[in-house]
Amino acid sequence: MAYIVVSDVHLGGKLCNQKEFCDFLKWVRGLVNKTETIKCKGKDVTIHSPEKFILLGDILELWDPRDGNRDNVIGDSILPFSLLSDINCDKIYVIGNHDDSLGELEGEVDDVALPNGKKFDIYDRHYPEKEKTGISGGIKIGSQSYFFLHGHQFDKEQAILAWVSRLIGESWNPLGWFQDLYNTLFTKKHWKASFLIFSALFLLGGYFWNKLLPPGFPNTLTWASLAGTTGSLIYVIVSAIILLFFLMKGLFALTATLFVILLGGWFFWEQSSFLAIIWGTLTGFFALSSIPGVVASTQRKFYNLLKSKDKTVEQIIHNGYYRKNKDTIRANVVVFGHTHFADYYGPDADTGNRLFINSGCWYGKDKLIDKKMRYSNTFVYIDESGAYILRWLGSGNIECLEAFP
Repeated sequence: MAYIVVSDVHLGGKLCNQKEFCDFLKWVRGLVNKTETIKCKGKDVTIHSPEKFILLGDILELWDPRDGNRDNVIGDSILPFSLLSDINCDKIYVIGNHDDSLGELEGEVDDVALPNGKKFDIYDRHYPEKEKTGISGGIKIGSQSYFFLHGHQFDKEQAILAWVSRLIGESWNPLGWFQDLYNTLFTKKHWKASFLIFSALFLLGGYFWNKLLPPGFPNTLTWASLAGTTGSLIYVIVSAIILLFFLMKGLFALTATLFVILLGGWFFWEQSSFLAIIWGTLTGFFALSSIPGVVASTQRKFYNLLKSKDKTVEQIIHNGYYRKNKDTIRANVVVFGHTHFADYYGPDADTGNRLFINSGCWYGKDKLIDKKMRYSNTFVYIDESGAYILRWLGSGNIECLEAFP
């Protein structure tokens, strides 16, 4: 029995090593007809064709694709997933934080049969699933049991997202929401012009409505006028939301019909309200057509300030990213990614006597961080003899970084 684990490929991202990853997949596909033997910490390790290939999160870059355009994710994914489908093993896709929206497919993509008779499964948070008792068991391979998760669960900066998600009973991902809005055809093509129009409507509209108010406002404001103004404002907001919702759904005929009905309502209400609905609708439309573009083009700068990328496993354990008091994992070995640093720590008292292994990434270049090399293009190989952190050097050359027999 053999497993291969990769994480953090970020297909569609700016620094994704897509070519190297595809070359690696071709090599894995070729293992069905042969084995590879490498030297690892003074002993020979034979790499077999895997029984399972685990994609351990952030395989797709849905948060921050190149130019904010998810079409780049599709373009970068066609060849890798074609190669993956040809590899003669089952595939397990564990969702990460950058491809979080795929979590909705858990249960929908369940034991999908591939042309070669193998299966493809999606797991929302970890593999295997929790038991009914809430305890997370492991997969027995050789003398050890293994548990797989992306690793953002150990990330303090992700804690607020997890808390809100539990509160509302579904995944909450504001960046993903803005990306969904941005990746509509009109917004992608015209978000800059839309932002200028939105700004002009917002500023000029505010000045215009201020001039319409009676002299001495708010001293001349009465409860009756306040009620009328509040009702007008609510009507504007609700109408704009309804129209934009059906417009974003592509129901153009229904949107046009509702617009006429709502417009007529405003016409018979009062002239100023008639003008307000036009201003509110246009301002809302151009706001939703531009603000997602602003977020998509600047989110990387804010994310870089908060990210936990490039942290070693020891830093994750000792700096409070991993919270032992909330750990329900009962496996001997925890394999994760997320921080892009192929590394390990444990077992000791700080880890609950478990070994933590980070599978690294296929993103960016090798980098020296705090006198320790963070390698790219790394993966974890597991069989009955133990677990190994390996590095793809290209052309079928494999370097062993760490071994855990």
